[in-house]
Amino acid sequence: MYIPTNDILIKHLTKARTVRYLDIKICHSRCSNLIFKGDAMAVREEGDVSITARAVADGYGIASMSNLSGHHQSESMSSSYTNNNNLHPLDHQIDNIVEQAIEHATSSHAYSGRGHSLNLVEVDVEKGHITPSTAEKVSDESSLYDLVEHVVSILRNRLNEDVRVEVSLSYEENDDGLVSSEGTNVREYMTTITIEIRLTMKHHGDIIQVSESMGGRGGIDVLKRKSMDDALDDMISMMNHLIHAKQFSILESGKRFKVILDSEAGGALARLVGKMLEADMFNPRIFSSIHMHEGVEVVDDPTLPNGYGSFTWDDEGVRGRRKVLLNRDTISLLHTRLTASTRNDEYSTPGNARGIDGGIPKPTISNVYIKPMDWYVDEMISDAKECILMRGVSRVSADTVRGIVEIKPVIAYHVKDREIKYAIKGISIQDSVRNILKGIDAISRVAILKPYRDEQYGFRIGEGSPYIRLESARCICTVM
Repeated sequence: MYIPTNDILIKHLTKARTVRYLDIKICHSRCSNLIFKGDAMAVREEGDVSITARAVADGYGIASMSNLSGHHQSESMSSSYTNNNNLHPLDHQIDNIVEQAIEHATSSHAYSGRGHSLNLVEVDVEKGHITPSTAEKVSDESSLYDLVEHVVSILRNRLNEDVRVEVSLSYEENDDGLVSSEGTNVREYMTTITIEIRLTMKHHGDIIQVSESMGGRGGIDVLKRKSMDDALDDMISMMNHLIHAKQFSILESGKRFKVILDSEAGGALARLVGKMLEADMFNPRIFSSIHMHEGVEVVDDPTLPNGYGSFTWDDEGVRGRRKVLLNRDTISLLHTRLTASTRNDEYSTPGNARGIDGGIPKPTISNVYIKPMDWYVDEMISDAKECILMRGVSRVSADTVRGIVEIKPVIAYHVKDREIKYAIKGISIQDSVRNILKGIDAISRVAILKPYRDEQYGFRIGEGSPYIRLESARCICTVM
């Protein structure tokens, strides 16, 4: 299959003289999916090539083409073409989308900044090519089969036949390039791997479900066997506890409790906070005058070596950097070059742009987490004397207008005097993000990141947290 190099893309930038800015990006992806469901294993191979041109003149113009992986597959890369300057047919299509983007940027209907002058904030010109090490690539797909079979075998041996086991393993290779009229010339080849495990059973008319996801940037070594086995043990334990869990009393619904969130529930909280700090979503009233405890920080960091949301350059060719989004002294938003140009403060730093189909790049989180502190989990529980320990995530949501978030755990436990008294189901935190953040009074030492796919746009995100303790959180009764 013909995949244009950056040098070829650069040749199409000659039309940039008619606009203030022009870039061309290419995204080539290949994905292998192994899915175990019921008693059968299915294999699905997917691939895609998309090319996008973006221009800035009086407005912002975009044109793109995708689903190119099936085009010209029978043609040899070394073939000599006799049509129009011996160019590959795809090169002529690139010319067309560049012209379309320029036409859109110079038309009266182009996006012009919603009342602001349309500018891209100045950034350093980046050049470089990144390729993964040999160890990060999966050369033998039998290793993927072995891992799925290992997981299924453990679960089948330890669970009864009433439990439905589903395992999905995804290995993806992405080759993304960007060139611009400013001189940007970057290409990044990366691999990511994820595994999702779901256990489901019916019990007295209820559906009991426990799920786990692991993975990140890199090859199969990202999924370490010991961590995998520990996670499976934990899933089985939670499934057994859910069978005997008590429904959270409706009489207690709406009351405030001391709550400890595990790393998965805390990671979901970090993601919700990070989404509210995206420049195009930010509501300053939600975060004004939050008096957080010293040391509590929400961080976004695309430079983590194995983070599922890691990248060297964002979708605009800006180098990704670690950002402290929120602490007691700072609110820093996630920006693209366009959103950063509409603000004039020290925290308007681009580097978090992600491309969306046919749309202007969107600022969004990469790897977002709550910074670890110095508590041990046992100390947090002992010091609390009595609390509700929430584990896993069943559902999360956020009202970005009112600043209300809901986090529903898979299971919760009533803990008193360092002992688990009983398991609880049908409970959620539903409180303002302001109350939750200012109520964090203890954080454990280790943060664990989980992979997450943005539901609306499909962006890869890493989310993580240590165990965190909330001094007082509003809990409500919810239906299983």
